[in-house]
Amino acid sequence: MKILVVGAGAVGGFVGGRLVRAGREVDFLVRARRAAELRERGLRIVEGTQVESIEVSCVGAGGLAGPYGLILLAVKPAALPSVMGDIAPGVGKGTALVPFLNGMAHVDALTERFGGAVLGGVLKVVTQLDPNGDIRQFAPGGRIQVGELDGSASDRVTAVTEALSAPDFTVTVPEDIVDAMWSKWVMIATIGAVTSLVRGTVGAAVAAKDGAGFAAGTLDEAASVAAAAGHPLGEDELKGLRALVTAAESPTTSSLSRELVAGRPTEVENVLGDLIDRAHGFSLAVPRLQAAALTLRAHNARVAEAR
Repeated sequence: MKILVVGAGAVGGFVGGRLVRAGREVDFLVRARRAAELRERGLRIVEGTQVESIEVSCVGAGGLAGPYGLILLAVKPAALPSVMGDIAPGVGKGTALVPFLNGMAHVDALTERFGGAVLGGVLKVVTQLDPNGDIRQFAPGGRIQVGELDGSASDRVTAVTEALSAPDFTVTVPEDIVDAMWSKWVMIATIGAVTSLVRGTVGAAVAAKDGAGFAAGTLDEAASVAAAAGHPLGEDELKGLRALVTAAESPTTSSLSRELVAGRPTEVENVLGDLIDRAHGFSLAVPRLQAAALTLRAHNARVAEAR
């Protein structure tokens, strides 16, 4: 199966690089500057002191020669409108399009444009793109979930699962991929809000007075939106997330807080803003999520002004 990975950052670069290492036929759709970096230095994945350089194939917008069996979308949400036009020549009758974006807003946009080609996707990795273009890996491997948006079984999901099964990656097909996507959204919104407000780790938040209670309350807010949307988290899942976000001395952070501390723009609207808007639509109060969103929006405004 010929694979197109759209984006070669912390997500696309990491997953695509592992697929190349596993012998898959992979092209990366990237902008000219990133393509030049990859051709000169290779796609570099750094774990601790170990640096791996992978030779990859790059194509640019307008350079797609035909349809792909699988397209993995791993771009910033703001880039999605233009990217949909770029990938259109690569979407054929049998193409499976799997997005690895935060939140849920992208699903409607993609299905409106590409219809039944779109699958649901959940990716859990702990990576970061360094300023020099290296992809820094903080935890080994990763977990991927894929599935038809309507929950049906299909041969193409089986084929996609096989294509994505690379060493150190666990690939599964949940009973309901949309439930799984909401579950991840609840997790990243909770951890993102808590760690952004303290500009540190979950452990730092829990160590502060009333920190564990604040983190648990933030989880309750995010989970209430999922439940109102028809995708409630199970009791065991909520118990596990509660333990995760209230763990003493936990080193867990989030991409939101890491970008905040580094002085870079954050994905506040897709992770928190959209969730807050949906909460308001259900007449739910989410003050903790709103406080975190305000912090990150003010930060984004300062970054924009400085440019």
